[in-house]
Amino acid sequence: MKILVTGASSQPGYKLLIKLLERQYEVIGIHYSNPIPLKHRLLRKIRLDITNDVKFQDLIIKERPDVIYHLAAYGDVDGCERNKEKAWKTNVLATRSLATMAELVNAFFVYLSTDYVFDGNRGFYSEYDTPYPVNYYGLTKLMGEVAVMSRCSRYAIVRTSSIYGLGPGRKNFAKFLIEKLGNNETVKALIDQYTSPTHGTLLAEALLDIGENFKNGVFHVAGMRMSRYEFAVKVAETLGFDKSLIKEASINDFNWYAKRPRDSSLKFEETKKKVSSDFYSTERAMSILREEYERLVGV
Repeated sequence: MKILVTGASSQPGYKLLIKLLERQYEVIGIHYSNPIPLKHRLLRKIRLDITNDVKFQDLIIKERPDVIYHLAAYGDVDGCERNKEKAWKTNVLATRSLATMAELVNAFFVYLSTDYVFDGNRGFYSEYDTPYPVNYYGLTKLMGEVAVMSRCSRYAIVRTSSIYGLGPGRKNFAKFLIEKLGNNETVKALIDQYTSPTHGTLLAEALLDIGENFKNGVFHVAGMRMSRYEFAVKVAETLGFDKSLIKEASINDFNWYAKRPRDSSLKFEETKKKVSSDFYSTERAMSILREEYERLVGV
């Protein structure tokens, strides 16, 4: 099976590449801003801007992948609010173009979406709840979902939340915590914003299952509901850092440009019936994070 992955140098993209190559699939990894720090005889790395419709269309027609994982996005929440044109072009128009091409070559299309499609007024959103984003990033990701559903007959929309882990990709909350706590610096963590922190490796396992078995529909692949503060304490306990360095803070203390949902945590009961991996296990996620950290520091 031939598989194309956009955003292959991101945290979830890199972890997915590893899983796909372990399965001996032929993989085309698309990256742009950052290189893919991985070499394998079955991996071809192509630097390409996902907003370049013509080149992407030519690539997909030439390669005719069996599965397309679309993980690339403009994920800077405040940046999307400030630069709406870039956000729309990257998160909506590029997704629509890719979905159209996937249908043309009969590829199964897997689109990585976000908990930020919900307003965050109550939390524990199910796969069937109606999205209502409160910022432009969430709106563009929702419109990406709409584009996929309207253009593809074979697709999976995978919503996730607060992806974390060590390795390639932009800084996530776990990386931030390890950097600060490792230097004995204090960290402010919110006690009143809730998400469903998801380790990149567990997300990749679920994406693999969904893509290689062509599982259609909307999926919530996410960890257990936690406040930012609860997550920070869990990381500190797992890695042996001083928990007293973590200070309670409120969402009102942060002067973000874009509004954040207060509780965008995800329910995943329906997804658990269809996906066999334990993507929701906090214990396993923390164990993997510990292994990543120990490799990083050479333990």
